[in-house]
Amino acid sequence: MKPVKILTVVLLLVNFAFPATQEKYCSTHYYIAEPIKLMPILLKHYRELNLTPEQKEEIKKLIHTIKTKIIPLDKRINFLTEKVRRDMLTLDNKILVEGEMRVLANLKVERSLYNYICIQTLKRILTKSQFLKLLEIYKNQ
Repeated sequence: MKPVKILTVVLLLVNFAFPATQEKYCSTHYYIAEPIKLMPILLKHYRELNLTPEQKEEIKKLIHTIKTKIIPLDKRINFLTEKVRRDMLTLDNKILVEGEMRVLANLKVERSLYNYICIQTLKRILTKSQFLKLLEIYKNQ
């Protein structure tokens, strides 16, 4: 096989294995472990939880705070994920690739911690019975 044909086959395989634009990421793309997504459940079932106006306002502030932190973080994770994938295929410098992977892992830890912070803040905002009801709804989804 000619080198050009081999390169074409390799590029096609790389493009198939690692598409440049992925429509949907796996659920742990941004996280170290599977996230516990209580906020979408809360927003969907807020009437059942009988939130007070004060609680609603605090939740809005929480959403704004978390969004302003995670959107740039997600962009960094996406960029570095693609870079690590390319570098794994093209670089022979294990130390450099390992360093990039460690930076990526740290970004995912940071992203996972925002999930934890969100849960803890919801625990603080909601009454104990509201939080238990939220967990019940989450488990039954």
